[in-house]
Amino acid sequence: MKKILLVSGCSNTDKNFYSEIHPEVDCSWPKWPELLAEKLNMDCVNLAKSGAGNEYIYSSLLDYITENNTSNIGLVIPAWTQCQRKDFSNGWNMRWTNTRIDSHGDVFSWIRKSLNYYLSFQILCEKYNLPYMQLHMLHLYLDWLTGLKPREKDIAENVYPKEFRHKYPGDRNKDTQRIISLIETYENKINTSKFLGWPLSDEYGGFSLQKKLIQLEQNTMLSEKDNHPNKLGQERLAEFIYDRLG
Repeated sequence: MKKILLVSGCSNTDKNFYSEIHPEVDCSWPKWPELLAEKLNMDCVNLAKSGAGNEYIYSSLLDYITENNTSNIGLVIPAWTQCQRKDFSNGWNMRWTNTRIDSHGDVFSWIRKSLNYYLSFQILCEKYNLPYMQLHMLHLYLDWLTGLKPREKDIAENVYPKEFRHKYPGDRNKDTQRIISLIETYENKINTSKFLGWPLSDEYGGFSLQKKLIQLEQNTMLSEKDNHPNKLGQERLAEFIYDRLG
């Protein structure tokens, strides 16, 4: 029996991803978790959901690991996303949904919460003796600090004008240094050798895989309006991760 590659994340990872901007495009090509599982000779369990935040990513992996036979799991990968997203569940069956911006807290509380998810995930895998690799898929805080853009769908539906930005309610330069200091407090807690993209901040050599993908090769995004990975982009993500698993 093959081992399982267990993955969760947001739209860059969702096997059922479709483009809201280009609904006419068939996006049913294999996504990086399925491609990576094939390289590793594993079966893939992909729990990713478009729009998901870090609470969902952590909780979905926690639930699967604690409710299934862990001896069948060969590798666990969370593809972490932006800190300002809010996840919540409704009903007895815990059906998850999300909002793009958490209406409570601020960037510091959102980042600390995400860092705690990273650490808790690490402790979870160590408890169950599970191989793992954490991924900084979407930048944790940069889009929020620089003025989060509206979705192309919201522009098309006249929810926001094209030039609209969610203005950051603080001093971007000063708060960037505070955020970096906050991340540094987790340096001796997080196993950074198992975290692609650490230390998260570009200023200190960190990176997000989405941005790295754009830098490494052209024509890996769906379009200028939709920067989700296309078929080639998903293949390159799988190769990039595979080459760094050791």
